[in-house]
Amino acid sequence: MEPLKNKRVLFIYGHGGMENLTLNISKELKNRWNTESYFLGGSKGGDQFLIKNGISKENIYINEYSDSIKNFPQPDVEFIKKAEKKYDFKSWDVWQISAPRKRSRQKFSSEKVLYWMEYYIKETEKCITKFKPDYVIFYGIASFSGVILYQMLLKHNIKVLEIINSRIPSRFTINDDLENNWPLLVKEYNLLKKRDLTKGEIEKAENFIAEFLEKKFKPDGVGYKYSIKQKLLKYISYAKTLSYRREMPDLRQFIWPLANKILDVSGTFEMPVKGEKYAYYPLHVNPEVSTSFYGRWYVNQLALIENIARNLPCDYKLYVKEHPYHYSSRPFNFRQEIKKFPNVRLISPHANVVDIIKDCDLVFTITGTTGWEAIMLQKPIITFGDVYYNLFEEVVKLKNLRELSSIIDKKIGTTNDKTKTLKFINAVLNSTFKGVGVIPCICGNSLETQNVSLIVDGIEEYIGKNI
Repeated sequence: MEPLKNKRVLFIYGHGGMENLTLNISKELKNRWNTESYFLGGSKGGDQFLIKNGISKENIYINEYSDSIKNFPQPDVEFIKKAEKKYDFKSWDVWQISAPRKRSRQKFSSEKVLYWMEYYIKETEKCITKFKPDYVIFYGIASFSGVILYQMLLKHNIKVLEIINSRIPSRFTINDDLENNWPLLVKEYNLLKKRDLTKGEIEKAENFIAEFLEKKFKPDGVGYKYSIKQKLLKYISYAKTLSYRREMPDLRQFIWPLANKILDVSGTFEMPVKGEKYAYYPLHVNPEVSTSFYGRWYVNQLALIENIARNLPCDYKLYVKEHPYHYSSRPFNFRQEIKKFPNVRLISPHANVVDIIKDCDLVFTITGTTGWEAIMLQKPIITFGDVYYNLFEEVVKLKNLRELSSIIDKKIGTTNDKTKTLKFINAVLNSTFKGVGVIPCICGNSLETQNVSLIVDGIEEYIGKNI
């Protein structure tokens, strides 16, 4: 694997246990290919953790900014404008990835936001100049800084290896652009479209669908039930992280489950009605980069639900299913606004998703896993954001809201072509690798030695196929 031998690799660390995970991956790459590892991050105490575990201080670049900062210089607006043009982003756009995560940020002055932008751009440019990485490895975008970093790397022709949760259990893939297109998936699917599937490929896809229907599996980190031992180890790891960061625990993780249970018995939600004709829209978690960036033109889900409801045929209901996790974190009136439409049912977060998809006549989603699940069940799908399965020609991505009504009329009640479906499933399976590709705070299995080895195996395979 000459492309990796003696190369300089920059790892992006941050919250969620990423210091530990990137450290372990860097050690595995060092053992195999004698790579030189560098680290860029801003999480409190992360640099000290890395130093204590053998990383030279000279190989760590800290990009640390604080919400609480009050005294800062006036931002250099002309510099920021030039950077926006050079790196192809808009400050006010990417800021909306970070702003909703804390209420206090929504009160920031424009000067404070622009100061942050200027600071991050300049510091990241210094980091890239200092380390001169051949590859950059990180686990997805979580803030405005992630988008700016991504654009900088692309501009400097530095190879990006973004580890992506493939939404298939214990499999991940790698992305290298901000369009949410998986490069290997594009390559694999374009090849499969040109030929017939073999008997073995047909069986592989059909067996995968059958397994999904039987096990109703979810992406890594979703609905995972930890053993008592695993829970204990998870909390010990969390306590250690809080210790070196000198932070207080996030109490929301303990409050939300209780608040969820109260909502469950409040009479807020309904269950599906047998025999009723309906289209289906699952609510996304907010704030999440899946909506605030990849689906940013439709991030207002209340407005989106209204537009869908107004354009359905008169004999159809719209089933809006609440997300199964942390749904009590939404504003109180959010659900009441949904329920004001007479043709909309707010479905319980505990309703069976697979059964809902099987019985619906049309699926709407911004970028959700539901779209992938609907593909397996040959259901028509309309998407509103940038998501990998838009590559599948049976999926319609809405480009103009004025066209929504006619697209609904065209797609509702139809069935996706089976041969095309089996080809796309094969392409997805062929473009993913064994391993858990999510951050440790979502799935503790990420840190296991075997998983780290699998992640590096996947990186090697990806580079061999795509670079």
